[in-house]
Amino acid sequence: MKLWHGCFAGLLVLCAAQAVAQSPKVGFVNGARLEKESVLMLRAVEEIKREFGPREQQLQTLQKQGLDLQTQLEKEGEKMPAAERQAKEKSLAAVAQQFEQLRRSMAEDLEALRREKMSRALEQVNSVIQGIAEAGKFDLIVQEAVYANSALDITDQVLKEIARRAGK
Repeated sequence: MKLWHGCFAGLLVLCAAQAVAQSPKVGFVNGARLEKESVLMLRAVEEIKREFGPREQQLQTLQKQGLDLQTQLEKEGEKMPAAERQAKEKSLAAVAQQFEQLRRSMAEDLEALRREKMSRALEQVNSVIQGIAEAGKFDLIVQEAVYANSALDITDQVLKEIARRAGK
């Protein structure tokens, strides 16, 4: 009977050791932090701002023209000759239409460029994560989780590797 208990205890120890040896290695990456802090994402945002800066300036100029015309019409519209008032109203309508067309066009172009740049940056981020996973012999890397123990968080490691690859 003692022999049976000894064998059973030995078998339990072997099973426990094997279960521990087979536990998967899991990591967690905070996607929100990557978007806010990664060199790739920050560069993409800067490129977008730089590319759309002149168009934004043009929009502001049109908006100011429209507001100036509207203010002038409100203050002096009743005193103006009918032909002049109609010309200013027509000019205001044209500026408003031009502003709206430019705003809509810019919004569409901005969204398309943002998607393109973020997609490229995300591909590079995923490549970094995959490299870290393979080097660290991770079985699973999770980017979205309701809860993740900070011991599993490899976001800092990913951010450092991104910065290293980006040459910063």
